[in-house]
Amino acid sequence: MRRSLWLVPLVLLLGCNQHKEELTKALADAQALAAEKDSLITEVLETSKFVNGVNEELAKARTALVTTATNTDAGTPADRDRAARTAALERVQALVARLNETEQRLEQSTTRARSLSSRNTGLLRQIEEYKASIDSLQATALRTENELRGVIDSQTVQIAGLNGQLDTARVVNAQLTSDKVALQDTVGNLTSYKNTVFYIAGTEEELLQKGVVVKEGKKFLFFGGKQLHPARSLDPSVFTPMDKTTATAISLPAGEYKMVSRQDLSFADSASVRDGKVTGTLHIAQPEQFWAGSKYLILVEN
Repeated sequence: MRRSLWLVPLVLLLGCNQHKEELTKALADAQALAAEKDSLITEVLETSKFVNGVNEELAKARTALVTTATNTDAGTPADRDRAARTAALERVQALVARLNETEQRLEQSTTRARSLSSRNTGLLRQIEEYKASIDSLQATALRTENELRGVIDSQTVQIAGLNGQLDTARVVNAQLTSDKVALQDTVGNLTSYKNTVFYIAGTEEELLQKGVVVKEGKKFLFFGGKQLHPARSLDPSVFTPMDKTTATAISLPAGEYKMVSRQDLSFADSASVRDGKVTGTLHIAQPEQFWAGSKYLILVEN
């Protein structure tokens, strides 16, 4: 009987110690569970922020598919457009990498959450929802990446074609420039030719010797006679050239001169013309009309 009474306190003591160990373990598990929940919630919140950021980045990348770069300091519009799309492609590729990392983190979070008690069902469901969002964003990012690659490849072909057209345009432009210069030279030469006139003044003998004038006509007995006329073929080198648009005065040697060529003296200044004779300086009042009859003025000393 005395021995039985001694065993009862011993059993109670052992029971109390075992219950204390269970309580200690349960407390430790609860603390670990709370810490894991905090960690998971933090990761979920960070993932949520990241998802929002990804959506904004994808919107920017898609905008780059239909807009061109506005930087005016970097080459041609085609170069700026290609650079903008290439930058967008790099941004999407970086997003895909970040999405993959986030997906791995969510997998780890799911594994840890499942290792906890059934009280984490809500947290697991939330993680699964974010995983679904990540999967959707990955699909969108990959689709955007493929679209960007297609646009960039298409633009590469277009730019090559445009470069070929530009080279052709440069050749054509060079030819047009050359033709324009040649045309300007031709127009200048024609203008100079049109505006250049010639004059000569001298005695009848001098003009005959130079082949500027000839005597034509018939004489019978004492009637009729030969008269001076411009030669049929005139040599410009024996004349003095002048521009009729800028030179309107011709200084003559001393003496009185009559005109053998076909100019109309009525278009000259009357002060230098008397009775059809010219003295001193011949002033031409209306050059176009004066030189209309001939571009060679021949004056013979009377």
